[in-house]
Amino acid sequence: MKSLSIAAALFAALPFAPAAAAPLGGEEIRARAAGGEFRGYGNVRRLEDFIWRMRADGTVRSVSLLRTGGRDSGQFVEYGDAGTWRVEGNRLCVQFASVHAFLSGCYTVDGAGGDHVRLVGPANLEGTLGH
Repeated sequence: MKSLSIAAALFAALPFAPAAAAPLGGEEIRARAAGGEFRGYGNVRRLEDFIWRMRADGTVRSVSLLRTGGRDSGQFVEYGDAGTWRVEGNRLCVQFASVHAFLSGCYTVDGAGGDHVRLVGPANLEGTLGH
């Protein structure tokens, strides 16, 4: 009986599910983005890592690493781009000029705890957004 009580107490202490991601509002997006960075990844062309450095003046610099080749023998190719960013309503919008043009558009920013976010838009990306 005592072991059943202990097991019940341990079970009650376990989280049933992680907290659901909640969309961030425009002011929070602006506060995190202006002078901050999005660092994340997505499976867009292949597995690709991104860094978007967003300046307070509305410009953005993007760097990505694209893995080519096999899982264990692959190489990384680095790409860079520049453009602009803005907050439109409750969405983060980016416009890139060249190699990252396929990422241009507006993204819903779902907060997943701390600086962790999910960007949902022209591509689905996960990472961190902040300073």
